[in-house]
Amino acid sequence: MVSNEPHTTVEAFTATMRDGVLWIEWIDGTSVGDADAVSLIERADAISTDVCPPMLVELNGMVTLTRNALLRFAKDLNIAAMAIVGPSAVDKAIADFFTEVHEPPYPTRYFQHRDMALAWLTGCPYAS
Repeated sequence: MVSNEPHTTVEAFTATMRDGVLWIEWIDGTSVGDADAVSLIERADAISTDVCPPMLVELNGMVTLTRNALLRFAKDLNIAAMAIVGPSAVDKAIADFFTEVHEPPYPTRYFQHRDMALAWLTGCPYAS
């Protein structure tokens, strides 16, 4: 049986705009591949078509990211700044690796708690 309904896939994240901040929440225990990175970048562009917003990223126990996914995030995201949030040592290692190896063109910081991340994002001079 052929269906005319569009094929939908379950995405590994949710993306919403909240008070001028593009908020990304990865599904618990996700392994992020190239297709996930492309999907996130496309969704971010669709949500924030007329602005270059700051982005808060909640890792939520992320397991792995491919090198190409990290490269895409560093080169293709149209954002003003990125706050990466995660309480574990793995989360910090992911954030440090992303920042140090891929050198994103926007300010990027790691935080253990989202409140501190939001305070930094809303006070960031690049976030407008």
